[in-house]
Amino acid sequence: MTSDNARARLRKQLYEVIDDDDLPATEKQRQALALGRTFLDVESGHIQRQNSDGATDDVVISVGDDPTILPEGTTLDRPTTYCRRTVESYSPIALSHAAEQGWEDDPAYIEHGFECYLGTTISVEGETYGTVCFISRESREKEFSPEEKAFVELLARLLGRDIEARRADQRIEAVEEAKERSEHKYETFIQLAPDAILLADAENATITEFNEKAVELTGYTQAQLREMSIVDLHPSENQERYATLFESAPWNGPRSEFDDGTQLYMRREDGTDVPVEISVVPITIDEREHIFGIVRDITSRRQRQRDLRVKDQAMEESTVGITIGDATEPDIPIMYANKGFTRLTGYPLDRILGDNCRFLQGENTDEATVEKIRAAVTSESPIRTEILNYRADGTPFWNRLTIAPVTGEDSDTVTHFVGIQDDITAQKRRDRLIKVLNRVLRHNLGNDLNVVSGFAGEIAKETEGETARMARRIQQKSDRLTALSEKARTFQNAVTEANPPSPRDILDEIQTVVTELQDEFPDTEFTIAGDADEDVLATDSLRLVLAELGENAAKHGDSSPVTYRVDPTADGDVAVHVTDSGPGLPPMEQQVLESGHETPLNHSSGIGLWLVNWVITGIGGDVTTSVNGGTTVTIRLPPASESTAAPHRNSALSTKSE
Repeated sequence: MTSDNARARLRKQLYEVIDDDDLPATEKQRQALALGRTFLDVESGHIQRQNSDGATDDVVISVGDDPTILPEGTTLDRPTTYCRRTVESYSPIALSHAAEQGWEDDPAYIEHGFECYLGTTISVEGETYGTVCFISRESREKEFSPEEKAFVELLARLLGRDIEARRADQRIEAVEEAKERSEHKYETFIQLAPDAILLADAENATITEFNEKAVELTGYTQAQLREMSIVDLHPSENQERYATLFESAPWNGPRSEFDDGTQLYMRREDGTDVPVEISVVPITIDEREHIFGIVRDITSRRQRQRDLRVKDQAMEESTVGITIGDATEPDIPIMYANKGFTRLTGYPLDRILGDNCRFLQGENTDEATVEKIRAAVTSESPIRTEILNYRADGTPFWNRLTIAPVTGEDSDTVTHFVGIQDDITAQKRRDRLIKVLNRVLRHNLGNDLNVVSGFAGEIAKETEGETARMARRIQQKSDRLTALSEKARTFQNAVTEANPPSPRDILDEIQTVVTELQDEFPDTEFTIAGDADEDVLATDSLRLVLAELGENAAKHGDSSPVTYRVDPTADGDVAVHVTDSGPGLPPMEQQVLESGHETPLNHSSGIGLWLVNWVITGIGGDVTTSVNGGTTVTIRLPPASESTAAPHRNSALSTKSE
């Protein structure tokens, strides 16, 4: 493990290497990669450059103890490289154990099998040059730290700037050579310009000079350009408009549109049209009038503008309230609010802009919640909470508020806060009503059913015949409803428990449940079969599920034996099969167990099976049933080695109710 002092020395050495003008480019890159290897403690580091064919990358520099790991000069198919994902994400990709981080089916992992990878993009002059990557064949114990990622990003930026500087030096050298051959002082400026530059004779519009950017932009060869008119570089159907536009020069600044708003285009040699911004100035050279034009490709700019328009429209038309606060100003005033916010609050836009969202607070706003929000903003941390706010007319409403900090270009300084406001008043009222009804009905129902059961019992004792039989049935029904109420309470507690899943010995859990069931159902034989080498990941409610399945089998299995069998599955889960030899579980009950779903016409006879589905799917498992000369209910549970439930499994919590 590299110490903090050692890492500081490595960073200093990295700057010294990049700043050493006497080092050749390849040696400078090789030494920088070696420092990166030491900093990260990995096997190999390399620079991967994208080829113009769009399908392959070249390993241009590689360092490491094993020369067989991606040696210099290797050409890689881009779809089978880790770096393609790095370029697509525009941010570093860090893998400490690729197979366990979802890469086992990725073409890059299949082709190369690197478990450890940290890479980021090298940008040169605003374009992707390639990537700098550090790899190891074996996984590492810890994930890459933010400091390690930052070091690799720093290395990439320094390499990119060094390449840019060398390219600039090369361009300058080329310009100087051209300057020595040319009698015109303006050629230096033309060759150094970042945009396409064209010089044409004002009398016939014939192109006389141009820079390499003009060749790149138009796609024509130098020989072709020297025989063309500047008007020929534009769509043929509008060339007269372009000629008239050029005659009106000089303009008041660059133009990207005609007076009617039509976009200006340059037509390339291959027939494609490129949106451009053009500046035209008449100048005199060697006592002859010329047209001096600067042409900029604005394809990327137009795409960004389109993207921004889509994003702006999406924010503006969103049904929730969205605000943006300026974190660089005192009190973080609102600089943007969408229509959803004005609809939600009733405040006009001119009242909102420039103020802090505190104007939504009122008499009964919880001060503790306000303090939590204030603390989150002060610490520049995201927060999601619920707060009582007030509309412009004084009407209170419950606001589900989310606030997130937004950093600037340096990714360190928070420049804005985005707030999302959602009116959940109806939901809060509904939840409160359900709680009240649940409490009142359960309390009254329990008390009254106890009275009914007691009176029915007394009647059964004091009477005979049909009257006594009906009294006992009343007592049975009331006792059943009381038990159902208690089961509902158990159900509620089980599905709302806050404890996260933890490792459980499944055989111990089953043994505990079976011991209790044997006392409750002495006429039923309970057995445990199978074995499990790995604990399961579950909550305290697992015992409730196991007991519910055993109780259901004992009650409806005509006193047939009930077997709990534990088996590992082929994909690493643990399966528990609960089997009886009874008449078989009805299809409706099977549907509830497997999908947590019922229809208005078909209802389950109880809530116990719902409990099984909700608890098991809630921890990432699933439930299946088989009816064949009896019933087998199988629950699949994730092994304790899984830190989270498998994302592909269904959950009753997300099932659409009908």
